[in-house]
Amino acid sequence: MKIFIDTSVIVDIERGKEETAGLLDDLIEQNNSILISSVVASEIFTGTYLRTDYKKATKKAKELFTCFQIVPLDIEIAEIIGKINAYLIANRLPIEYQDVAIAATFVREKGDWLLTGNKKHFDIIPGVERAAVTPGEFKKKL
Repeated sequence: MKIFIDTSVIVDIERGKEETAGLLDDLIEQNNSILISSVVASEIFTGTYLRTDYKKATKKAKELFTCFQIVPLDIEIAEIIGKINAYLIANRLPIEYQDVAIAATFVREKGDWLLTGNKKHFDIIPGVERAAVTPGEFKKKL
């Protein structure tokens, strides 16, 4: 399976949420493809550099990122971002750019699941709405 991880899930893991960290460990052991958008990495790095112990936090984030395939933004994803943003704006449903970029990456990579703590943002995006689940919901599906 291709499983995308949203920023909120990474934050839970960094904060020591054992259930989420355990789920990630299980998914890795089962040889699933675990992916994140480079946008997720940039959001996490923003948080690490805001900390007083930024060197330690940044090193820890880099170690965690070795668990994932990181998908960079490219022109194809940029076009999908534009398409999704236009749809959301036209329907008066704008959401944060970062979530649109994560969703566009998911769509382009033909992900199976998107694990997120922000399900409401992804539920309104065509092509993502049925795949966005919280870690707890996903665990029940296994």
